[in-house]
Amino acid sequence: MVDAGLTSRWRGRRVLMTGHSGFIGSWLALTLRKLGAEVHGFALNGDRQTQVRHAWLADRGVRGAVGDVRDFDAVHRAMTAVPYDAVFHLAAQPLVRAGLDDPRETLSTNIDGSINVLEAARRCEPTVLVHVTSDKCYRNRAWPWPYRETDDLGGGCPYSVSKAAAEVVFEGYAELFGDLCPRTASVRFGNVIGGGDFADRRLVPDAMAALRAGQPIRLRRPTAVRPWQHVLDVVHGLLLLADHLADEVVKPGTVYNFAPPGDGATARELAHSLAAHWSKTQEAGAPTSAAAVVEESEPLFAEEELLRLDGRRAAEELGWRHRFTLDASAAAIVDWHRSVDDGARPDETTTRQIDAFLDTQAEGWQW
Repeated sequence: MVDAGLTSRWRGRRVLMTGHSGFIGSWLALTLRKLGAEVHGFALNGDRQTQVRHAWLADRGVRGAVGDVRDFDAVHRAMTAVPYDAVFHLAAQPLVRAGLDDPRETLSTNIDGSINVLEAARRCEPTVLVHVTSDKCYRNRAWPWPYRETDDLGGGCPYSVSKAAAEVVFEGYAELFGDLCPRTASVRFGNVIGGGDFADRRLVPDAMAALRAGQPIRLRRPTAVRPWQHVLDVVHGLLLLADHLADEVVKPGTVYNFAPPGDGATARELAHSLAAHWSKTQEAGAPTSAAAVVEESEPLFAEEELLRLDGRRAAEELGWRHRFTLDASAAAIVDWHRSVDDGARPDETTTRQIDAFLDTQAEGWQW
């Protein structure tokens, strides 16, 4: 059965999500629907994948509006549509490379978007608001130890600057809100992975495209260390955080790193795990996919070699535990793509994995 505690908490709640048709947003929206929440979305839908997600989310009862988070009037209208119990702000330009190609749009979307959502919430006062940024908000000093929530924010590229600035904006609004509504927290995600991510120049989408084509996986930086975590673990953390805010268990204005336990893993480790699970699920008699990982020495753009994130605050204060190891994440990703390649609808496959996650209390199940 579905986790009774989660269901009882979310059934009938009204939730607004910006960026609901994005990769992470779609998983969160479908999970909330499964738990009985009334979900309203607000997203730009500026590419084919978000348009497709918007359509099948609508089929699943998510009431989506098309709009730009840089347009305050549109954001304010969306937030005044109904009195919301919770708002999740996920809308963003999420790619480092896109920030290099178009810094102005990245800075505008990620900074002005936060300003507009927080200002609209100041006027409308939903019960809870969860603001999402990225681990790239930290000033990367190539430290061997994980970044903590108290470490310096900074830049290095337009994307990092935009996320650091969004955190400073959040801090200012959290001070204005105080202990009243909306009760707020900001989350800095590590590298979120899962089925249905089709963004260009990201490891998992590029790896899955290579495996489908029977080509080797090519890595820009095979030894780069990142805090990989499965999207369902992240969704669970967001729900726990919103619950704790509503119950006044955590202090408003708190920031949390969302990161897996341990020291992260290399790009090579994740790629090899994806390739291994792809080979395991190959049909008998089908052409063998190239499972070798080709390591390219020339990266397309400058990237940090080492980025570790300290997630102990979220684990301790929210009681949040990751169920997915790196290998289990790879297995779930391959399962998702195999299912869709075999003709299942993306929303059906996503919902099936959500059901398995909610129904399974023990760790380490197999897909």
